[in-house]
Amino acid sequence: MNKQDHLYNLRHSLAHILASAVLEMFPKAKLGVGPVIENGFYYDFLLPRPLTPEDLSKLEKRMRALVNEKMDFTRTELDNEQAIKMFSDMHQDFKVELINNLKQHGTTSAKELAAKDETVTTDIDPNSTTISIYRSGKFVDLCKGPHVKNSSEIRSDAFKLDKVSGAYWRGDQKNPQMQRIYGLAFETKQELEKYLEFLKEVEKRDHKKLGPQLDLFMFHPTSPGMPYWLPKGMVVLNELIEFWRKEHAERGYHEISSPLINKKELWETSGHWDHYKENMFICDMGENEVYGVKAMNCPNAMLVFGSKMRSYRDLPLRLSDTDILHRYELAGTLNGLLRVRSFRQDDSHNYVTEDQIESEYEEIFKITKKFYGIFKLDYRYRLGTRPDSFIGDVETWNRAEAALKRILQKSGRDYFIEEGDGAFYGPKIDILMKDALGRQWQMGTIQLDFQQPRRFGLEYIDKDGARKTPVVIHRVIYGSLERFIGILIEHFSGAFPLWLSPVQVAVLPISKKQNKYAKDLIKKLKEELPNLRVELDDRDESVGKKIREATMQKIPYQIILGEKEVKSKKLSLRTREGKDLGVMAVKKLVEKLESEIEKKK
Repeated sequence: MNKQDHLYNLRHSLAHILASAVLEMFPKAKLGVGPVIENGFYYDFLLPRPLTPEDLSKLEKRMRALVNEKMDFTRTELDNEQAIKMFSDMHQDFKVELINNLKQHGTTSAKELAAKDETVTTDIDPNSTTISIYRSGKFVDLCKGPHVKNSSEIRSDAFKLDKVSGAYWRGDQKNPQMQRIYGLAFETKQELEKYLEFLKEVEKRDHKKLGPQLDLFMFHPTSPGMPYWLPKGMVVLNELIEFWRKEHAERGYHEISSPLINKKELWETSGHWDHYKENMFICDMGENEVYGVKAMNCPNAMLVFGSKMRSYRDLPLRLSDTDILHRYELAGTLNGLLRVRSFRQDDSHNYVTEDQIESEYEEIFKITKKFYGIFKLDYRYRLGTRPDSFIGDVETWNRAEAALKRILQKSGRDYFIEEGDGAFYGPKIDILMKDALGRQWQMGTIQLDFQQPRRFGLEYIDKDGARKTPVVIHRVIYGSLERFIGILIEHFSGAFPLWLSPVQVAVLPISKKQNKYAKDLIKKLKEELPNLRVELDDRDESVGKKIREATMQKIPYQIILGEKEVKSKKLSLRTREGKDLGVMAVKKLVEKLESEIEKKK
């Protein structure tokens, strides 16, 4: 058994040991599911009262005692009726529900059921005709396994209960809300301690804390999951969009904007009404008029392409936009800027002939390399193939997937295939990015679509005068700009590069005597660099306090002005990291700032 498999078994076993400890503390607790997750495990419980931090400490202590009892984990197989009786007698209603679901659907369709509900695969093996249970000490649980053979394989100092959150049974808001206890688990104490240090660094960089501290964004209960961009945050957002706009204009992209809401007929034509309606905000206007709030830009881009007859000479036709989109994400999944209900994408729909697909993808890959390269973000690609719920014919799908595999192989960049992960209208290449902490994020996506142009009846006149249907490439590079900024905040710990910083230079006079020179200096800087974002702190405070506050605000450069600088008509420069760059002339500072901003260092 390799290390990864052993770690999985260890974490899975600890989930059972946690459930055993919870039942000792709350004998009438209802057990949900307890899967392995990255870095640990969790288990869901319906409990008579909310858990406290003291409860977690007691549970963790009891878990260590159970581990030290050197319990065997033994597997037994039962038929459906035996399993139902066992868990009914234990008053474990959720377990009975899972068994009944499998019984109702039958083993032949269990895989399909499992694809829709992860709790099935957590507890039941859909390939088995019997129900498996695992015993450890006095505890018994519905489970497909595997586990460690004996709890002596688990180090009692290498796991820790982490936190508690709410979770609806089987992810459905109509079901009871349970308490989910998360645990961390590793093979050694050293690995656990290393991960706990990593979590401290993650907390220090948390964009949900840094964003409001740096006056970038805020949220309000009246619009959950919909960020308010504050003036400094708008600077970051607009700089990213302006960079995107300039780069794409140079590459032949044409920017458009389209309505926020459209009648449901548009979404029916695109296929989104059948495949995505539950994730959309719906407006019922009465008089049989139903509208969908725009959750993606593609249907409107199709209308723009189809607004007049196109020629093969027009292709590739690249229609880009950054309109605000709205998607109904479940309240429990919202997470600062990383999972929101309103957001912008650096979107584009590129209409091409079939023989232009590969060259167009190559050009998109060049944009990806530049956009991620300026932030020193490493990335790789993931190919998503035909899902179970797809539109169109299999032959076209096979042709599209083969084209993307050729393109990825030719790119020379690391990629892997995720079977069944394509969009309902076509295969896709996702951009998976790593941040400064080594965390992986799914960001942009480049999707190949033969289906929607057909559904919208899009055509162009080819060289021979024949009418043909274009292929469309749906692509975003940043992905959600909100999410991208959230990740950048954590990647840089809020210390944005100069070109992106809301305030680029802080001018800090030592006393009121230097205020006039400070204002003259700012005027001179703005004459040379009109777009420079410079701020004067002329408060009657100590320069030490001014420096601390400018540093806390992550302002890249701080100009310190005393009598010596006034007399010499120069300035003293320091960085937010506290590095003293010495005394310099205004001209030299202008050259330095101009170069750094231009090169986007």
